[in-house]
Amino acid sequence: MTDGSFLSPSPVADPLSLAEHERAYADLADAVRELIDATVRTRIAFADAGTVAADVRAITQELLATAQPGPLGLVTCSDGRLRDHGNPAVGSRNPIAPPLVIGKDRAAQRTWCDFVLGAAYEGPPGHVHGGVVALVLDQVLGTLPAVIGKPGFTACLTTTYRRLTPLGPLHAEAWVESVEGRKVRVRGRLADPSGTTTAEAEGLFVIPAWVEDALRQPVGDAGDFDPPT
Repeated sequence: MTDGSFLSPSPVADPLSLAEHERAYADLADAVRELIDATVRTRIAFADAGTVAADVRAITQELLATAQPGPLGLVTCSDGRLRDHGNPAVGSRNPIAPPLVIGKDRAAQRTWCDFVLGAAYEGPPGHVHGGVVALVLDQVLGTLPAVIGKPGFTACLTTTYRRLTPLGPLHAEAWVESVEGRKVRVRGRLADPSGTTTAEAEGLFVIPAWVEDALRQPVGDAGDFDPPT
């Protein structure tokens, strides 16, 4: 719901400078993401592992020296939209996130995403952990209600695992099943490189009353889509 779906009510004083900051922090997350993958797969001599761990902890302390207390929450981005950079699926500052870059088509009422999951997301040997599969589908399905002007939270997500999902390049897609007032039902699937479906999901997403009220009487440009009907 917060993957750039809302315009921020706060103006961006210097978007070019902010964009530079965003690129730098995203690059840092990419570097740590590479470190996570390397940590999982390394065969470094165990006698050297302690030295490397000490180096990593020293860098961690350097970062913590200027860290804010608690999570990031929503921030205004250089494009004037609100995003949660700490999101574990799409957050540009979260090294746990793949991160997913979700395509959106409001007219067709569809979302999709092509991405790669490596060793850090392994469950069964050589395959993606089932919880990560659900995370990906929740994000791809959950982005769609906001795309069509019905931004809501996940009320129910049913995931059916058809077969094991291999690590590596994957494709996810979602489409609207029905819209009933504040409720949006979305279906989607995850597929391997051959196009074979490995998991399917059906989600129910509900617009909270406070969001509906905000969209009916927006503050500034809080919503860039039509109020819900």
